Amino acid sequence: MKRFSVLTVFIALLVLPSMLFAASKMAVGEATVSNSTVTIPVNVTNQEGLMAMDIPLKFSDGVTLKEVTFDNTRSEYFDLKVADIDNENHTVAIGLITQIAASSRPDLAGGEGAIANLVFEVTDPNVTAINLESVSMSKPDHDLMFIYHDYKDGNVVGQEVEQGRFEPVTVALSTSPNGPNVPTQFALNQNYPNPFNPSTVISLDIPTPTNYKMEIYNVLGQVVKTFTGFGEAGRVEVTWDASNNSSGVYFYRVTAGDFTATRKMMLLK
Repeated sequence: MKRFSVLTVFIALLVLPSMLFAASKMAVGEATVSNSTVTIPVNVTNQEGLMAMDIPLKFSDGVTLKEVTFDNTRSEYFDLKVADIDNENHTVAIGLITQIAASSRPDLAGGEGAIANLVFEVTDPNVTAINLESVSMSKPDHDLMFIYHDYKDGNVVGQEVEQGRFEPVTVALSTSPNGPNVPTQFALNQNYPNPFNPSTVISLDIPTPTNYKMEIYNVLGQVVKTFTGFGEAGRVEVTWDASNNSSGVYFYRVTAGDFTATRKMMLLK
């Protein structure tokens, strides 16, 4: 615990002064289920020059986080990789810093891929899924963030802090032939990014193959876009290009079988 507190203080010192922007994101990869053990990759999409990450997560009841591994991931590039696991409060804080040695080295290049693997043991036989979400923590303080070097004329002049984005996700522990990530229930997810300009991605979790219809409304209740299709069990994603629409609040409504749901989003130009 003391070791991770030191890391947190070090990250806090790195980020001043800072700018706040939004482009990097985090998600989970395909889970691997073996008996009572579930391994979930944590994937990160980052820009060029990433120097540090602070990733605090909360997981659901009925499982124990046995360990966080970094082998065969992009984090092998980092000098410092630590994970503070608190199974009593169902949280884990992962911290990574590219360089702690005196010798100079480049930051992590832009890209996408796993940076850690969460290895869970299912302790409740009635558990059918593991829920994961980002969380703010205190004592020590942790928030999902990505830290970049700020360059000018090829020289480091400071740091930039980017708030990370991670939509809550449910990893189903299904024995379905479709694989372990088949959702156990319908869910309409928040679009990403939001606010957006000019396009955004809307996703729908489908537990069984079904037809779906998604309609986008403006504040006057007028339909401005409709998507229809047939979705296999898993996640369906549609991209709305709002280049020809004006700024403002919009609503998207989905119907799939007996399931209906509506969410709000904002277009900012």
